[in-house]
Amino acid sequence: MASGLTLVLGILNVPNFAQGHLYMVAAYLGFYMVMSYGMSYWLALVLATFAMGVLGQVIYGLVFYRMRNAPEVNLFVAAMALLMVLEGIALYFFGASTKWFLIPFTRRVITFAGLALPVQRLIIIVGTLVVMVLLELFIKKTTVGAALEATAQHREGAMLCGIKVTRISAVAFIIGTGLAGIAGMLIGPAVLLEPTMGMGPLLVAFSAIIFGGLGSISGSVLGAFILGLVESLASGYVSAKYSLIFVFGIMILMLLFRPKGLFGREVWRP
Repeated sequence: MASGLTLVLGILNVPNFAQGHLYMVAAYLGFYMVMSYGMSYWLALVLATFAMGVLGQVIYGLVFYRMRNAPEVNLFVAAMALLMVLEGIALYFFGASTKWFLIPFTRRVITFAGLALPVQRLIIIVGTLVVMVLLELFIKKTTVGAALEATAQHREGAMLCGIKVTRISAVAFIIGTGLAGIAGMLIGPAVLLEPTMGMGPLLVAFSAIIFGGLGSISGSVLGAFILGLVESLASGYVSAKYSLIFVFGIMILMLLFRPKGLFGREVWRP
């Protein structure tokens, strides 16, 4: 989720607050495809990712494309409104009661060197690493990826170089929502599903972006890993109720002493 947020934030220059709720929608899609229709989990993952990419295209076309020349504060408000719309739709169609995305093989536990690791956690870790590597290769090794990076660094300069920034913005949004789809399918079986389930991960994802550095995809993933480890340790040694205090405390310290994050670049503005 942090990678998708970083990508959209870098291109559109506005935080996509709906990213957490897109992750929620993907988890529910996977739940119904697997639990109600007996679909393979892996096929459901592919279809949910594709469906979220299509939804991203629709959202961009209906909202952000039409507001491409609007002030940034308008985009900010639109992103907040989109969050509330998605939550309302989820409440209407899915209900307020929690649901459990049960997949038998993901409930198994692997024991290695005295450590017990649930299969679903292993899938999350491996899946995150694979997505991070593929996304980094896509950005560094393809023409579209180079255009994405150029647009994120300097939008006007990219336009002068002949890059169609409107099309690139659409690509960024589609990839971002697709990544939310992958996150929802990977994490959904490990948590209880509810319409508000996206808020916590969204806040942690923003903290990870700040920790890793704005504009750095690998930094955001590393930040998410470190903050996830901090949250797990705090839950184990203190209390799960107070674990987010440690996460946001680290974010505040990072803003105070290293605002650009671990891998962020310093930007000078007149």
